[in-house]
Amino acid sequence: GIGKTTVCKRILSILEKKSKSFDGFYTEEVRDHSGSRIGFDIVRVRDPETRLSLARLKNLIDARQASRHQVGNYHVFLDNFEKVALPVLDSDTDILFIDEIGKMELFSKDFKGKVTEILLGSSKRAFVIGTIPQMHKVPREHVTLFEKLHADERIKILNVSHGNRNRLPEEITHLL
Repeated sequence: GIGKTTVCKRILSILEKKSKSFDGFYTEEVRDHSGSRIGFDIVRVRDPETRLSLARLKNLIDARQASRHQVGNYHVFLDNFEKVALPVLDSDTDILFIDEIGKMELFSKDFKGKVTEILLGSSKRAFVIGTIPQMHKVPREHVTLFEKLHADERIKILNVSHGNRNRLPEEITHLL
């Protein structure tokens, strides 16, 4: 990708030096010994050892692991995702990281509902840092949610590019 998760991880390392409470999750690519991407894990920010498989290439899983939720060649393990993500969304913290609000994650109706409430509802959450796909990559059934995110004046959307990804962590932490 362009580096959204890397930006989030750099923000986390900056925040660890400050006295802000934060929690959340990020999704991380999993690669095999030859460097090819074989899937994604979901990782809890406050406990990086809490890492579960979010998705794996379908040719790497057996029939028992097969999921009805698929994105491209990846089977998405919704139970694993919800086990890590849903408790995080309820955590009492100043800063919440949600990386990412994308196709795989939005298979979870509970996740979509909680994220919608946190971002668009009357949540008293101090600060949320989330990653979202570009609008042209949003599945049709979720377009309305993303249009609302883009339209809400409380939400600041920054595009990550090769040109700005190295300075974004500092820019974002200055907003805190």
